[in-house]
Amino acid sequence: RKEKYLRKGMIREMQNYNRSSIMSAKEILVRSLQTYGNRFGVFFIPFMITSLTKSILWKFAFDIIPQYQIRPGFTEKILMQLINYLTLTIPIISIFILISWIIDIIPDALTIKYVSDMLEKRPPHLISSAKLVASKALSLISTGIIRGLLIILGFILFILPGVIMAVIFSLAIQVIIIERLGTFQSLRRSKSLASRNPWRTFSILTFTFVLTVFAGVIGETVSSHIMVMKDYIRFIAIGIAIAVARPLQPIALTYLYYSLSVEDRLTVIQKPYLPNLPLPRSPELEIRRVTS
Repeated sequence: RKEKYLRKGMIREMQNYNRSSIMSAKEILVRSLQTYGNRFGVFFIPFMITSLTKSILWKFAFDIIPQYQIRPGFTEKILMQLINYLTLTIPIISIFILISWIIDIIPDALTIKYVSDMLEKRPPHLISSAKLVASKALSLISTGIIRGLLIILGFILFILPGVIMAVIFSLAIQVIIIERLGTFQSLRRSKSLASRNPWRTFSILTFTFVLTVFAGVIGETVSSHIMVMKDYIRFIAIGIAIAVARPLQPIALTYLYYSLSVEDRLTVIQKPYLPNLPLPRSPELEIRRVTS
């Protein structure tokens, strides 16, 4: 009876929270844009710093990758040259993509902690967020490596498994920062939460990815328009343009994490209470025992 009353009290307590916290993908994106716009400088600066670092990294990557000479016609020799070129470049590009994702974990984690403090009515501070990120650095890096390898492997083998991996592990960093779990626990928890509404997760990831790509295209267009096509300046211009759009993803995924967490808690609370009573015996089994 005590547990029954406790469940009723928790349900009443969660009902008001439920109305404001369970959101659709559109509501999450709108609130994320509002949050980002209100604190643009706080979110943009960490991503700008890491984007400048990645710009230098990718300039170095393109310098070491040999250029492929496109030749007219199609022969067996040209096909073998293309296969050899892809065999060389795909692993190099995959390594640099993985390194870029690991670098992005730092501003992602800072943003997640900052937004989490806002949503839980705590005073947000970048210094306290940085301290927490530093204490969870090992879990964040190991999670980023495992998640990145699974996503890259999925995209190399088939595109669909890579998309699935990106969806189910999209909330792993949120779980590490907010719930303070380890690497494998955070991956399992992320899978459990994202599986509650994979299409909502996929739509948010798709929107933020397209927005980031669009920002990169704008950066490329601007840099080419002002005739900046050499050295690191072009990559820096593209990196700054991408840095403007990148903070929206961790902000939106943090809103999504809280929305799915509320749904998960409500599902657990509203499960019917079943007392631990012995199951009734089957009459057929009793008849067989008597006859034997």
